[in-house]
Amino acid sequence: MTRMSKKSLLAAFGVFATLVTQSLKAQATQIVCQRSIAGRYSVTLGEWSRPIGTNGPYHAIPPEITLDTASAAGTGGRVSPDIKYPFPSHFPGVPRWTLSHDTIQVVWSNGFQPTILNLVQKDANTLQGEAVVRSDANEYGNNPPHAEVTARRIACFPA
Repeated sequence: MTRMSKKSLLAAFGVFATLVTQSLKAQATQIVCQRSIAGRYSVTLGEWSRPIGTNGPYHAIPPEITLDTASAAGTGGRVSPDIKYPFPSHFPGVPRWTLSHDTIQVVWSNGFQPTILNLVQKDANTLQGEAVVRSDANEYGNNPPHAEVTARRIACFPA
């Protein structure tokens, strides 16, 4: 090996080590953030922007939810309970919640009718954002129903 190629190899190793270290720090930060968000919440849903019609039961967000750190089929954290669909169906990896930058996304779906909460943390005990209704049939076009939503942390065990 020439002297120049050894320097190049050492420089490449240094860059690699720095990237790995930064990646591990970012993952550790993500885990800490997920743990601080995980918990039990009381959910308050505002008025839908437009009628949901006969699909209402497919988007009946539970009044209390738990955001768990346990994996939902490797796609995020587990959410319970599931929406009580009129015709039981299960879509792999849901319900789930994920954290990306400052947005917490909660997803329920029976495979045809997803209900999505996009939330941001307002304080240690409050998540706020929007609920959005989707459908494979696209009966809502480019204007899917949406509503304001607030989730407030509640004690896991009564005091």
